Amino acid sequence: MSRFVVLTWHSIHVLDNDYSGNDPVAFREDLRLLDRLGWRILPLSLALELLDRGELPDKVAVLTVDDGSILDFEDFDHPSCGRQTSLYNALRAFDADPTRSAHHRPHLTSFVIASPAAREELDRNDYMSLGVWPDHWWRQANESGLISVESHSWDHNHASLARTAQRDNRRGDFRWIDTEAECRQEIDAASDYIEACAGRRPRYFAYPYGQSSDYLRREYLPKEAARLGLEAALGCDPEPVTRASDRWFLPRYMCGRDWHSSEELEALLATV
Repeated sequence: MSRFVVLTWHSIHVLDNDYSGNDPVAFREDLRLLDRLGWRILPLSLALELLDRGELPDKVAVLTVDDGSILDFEDFDHPSCGRQTSLYNALRAFDADPTRSAHHRPHLTSFVIASPAAREELDRNDYMSLGVWPDHWWRQANESGLISVESHSWDHNHASLARTAQRDNRRGDFRWIDTEAECRQEIDAASDYIEACAGRRPRYFAYPYGQSSDYLRREYLPKEAARLGLEAALGCDPEPVTRASDRWFLPRYMCGRDWHSSEELEALLATV
């Protein structure tokens, strides 16, 4: 059966400079592993198109990153871990490396939190006001050809925020987004803001925490997708994408949950 894997990282995860505590480090090493093992890196849009046409080659991997921190695109001076290479710059170096396989179409899908107020509050509450969640890079990223900016909701219904779009202010679980009004704020408003800042309307949505209410997944998105310009949504169930996968809850594997080292990723990929 035709299938591909979607892998995801969180560039904000920088605890030290070792693989298990540093997703930018893991991302760089994982690019080399995928190349060495004969996997083909393709953009999400192309992988889905080839899957639908029945023309998907074997061993295809799609690269994604959640939350939209500055380290998705720009190098960053971390206060305790030093200079960190962004995922974009790691991918650009990989793309330019003449020793890599020629069959890749290097590309990274970045799912960003839209609300500037939410990002500022998260930066202040959880990241010592280091300025890790700006949006000035979104348009340049979309124009780069190597990274696209997509939607990770308006405010993530994040537990660290004082107030979110959830009607009862129940935070920390995206399954509580289950009314039309909440979906319009979390999905529609996010797409509108991202389009205005990034110069392109999102085509894909990633559920915060990998969670979705039945209403959002089975009613709102299928009904409103054409109006919103959305083509698919991604959860975090650890399995490959096939033609039987729910287009509004595509599965993904997550660094730090489903693998913690290059050896574990290699073992995981051997089971797909």
